[in-house]
Amino acid sequence: MAVDFVREREFDVNGLKISCKEWGRPGYTPIIALHGWLDNAASFDNLMPHLDNIHLIAMDMAGHGLSDHRSADSSYEPWIDVGEVISLADQMLWEDFTLLGHSRGAIISGLVAGTFPERVKNLVLIDGYVPSFHSEKKAANHLRRAIKENRRFASSSPTYFHDFERAIQARVSGFVPLTYAAASTLAKRGVFEDQNGFFWGNDQRLKATNHIRFSEDQLRGFFESIISNVLLIRAENSAIKATDIKDAIFEWVPQMRIEKMNGSHHLHLEEQAEDVARVIQPFLG
Repeated sequence: MAVDFVREREFDVNGLKISCKEWGRPGYTPIIALHGWLDNAASFDNLMPHLDNIHLIAMDMAGHGLSDHRSADSSYEPWIDVGEVISLADQMLWEDFTLLGHSRGAIISGLVAGTFPERVKNLVLIDGYVPSFHSEKKAANHLRRAIKENRRFASSSPTYFHDFERAIQARVSGFVPLTYAAASTLAKRGVFEDQNGFFWGNDQRLKATNHIRFSEDQLRGFFESIISNVLLIRAENSAIKATDIKDAIFEWVPQMRIEKMNGSHHLHLEEQAEDVARVIQPFLG
C-alpha cells in the first residue's frame, strides 16, 4: 500500500510540544524518522511517497521546525533526544519499531538502538552514523568551549531576511549546500516571520557544541549493543568526512549493510529520493 500523508501530530514529551508528520496507517511497519541538524520533519517529504506499507512518524526534534525549544536550563545533547524518541514510541504504543535517521538524526538513532536494543527492530542510517568523540584529556577544554558557546548563542538572535525567498537562498548556499527545491521544502516548515522579517526558527543553541562528548570506548559500548538489522546509506558527495573512528563502527556493528549511492548529503530529499526508497523498502521486510 502506497504511503500518503495523513495528518499533523503533537506529542507532549517531558513537557515539550513535539510536532510530527504522520504518514501511512496503523497495522503496517512502525517507523520513527529523525531529521538532520537544523532541518525538520519535512526532510522526509520526498522519500515517503516512494515507500509502501509503513506507518511513520517524522519528528520535528526539539528546537527544530514546529516543536518547542528546550528550556533555558537545558541543552541539545544527543542523549536527551534518546529519551524523547522512546517517549514518543511509548505514546504510539510501539513495543518495537524501525528508526530512520539522517545525519544528526542518524547519530541519535544509533544511540537509541544501542541504549534500547530490544525496542529497535531495524535501523536505517542516511549519511550519518557515529558522533564525534574526544579523548578524556581534552574534556575540560571542550566543556569550557561548550559553556561559552551556549551562553553566546542563548543570547543571540536569528539571522533575518527581507523576504521568504532570501531565507531559502541562505540554505541553498549554506554550510551543507542544498538544491533550491530541497531548501524550499524545509523552509515551508522551518521559516517564520515577525516584525523584523523572515527567519529560520531553529533554536540558536543548536549551533553550540555539546557539553560532553563520548570517548571511543563509550561509543564502542553503545554500538556493540545494537542487535537490530542495520542499513547505512552513504552519499558519494557526503558532507561527512570519513575518519578512523567513524569507520571503526563497521567492526563494532558487523551486521551493518552499507550502500553507497550517488548524491549529496540530503540525497533522500533531492533527486535521488526514489532511488533511496528502492534501497530501503526491501530492507524493511
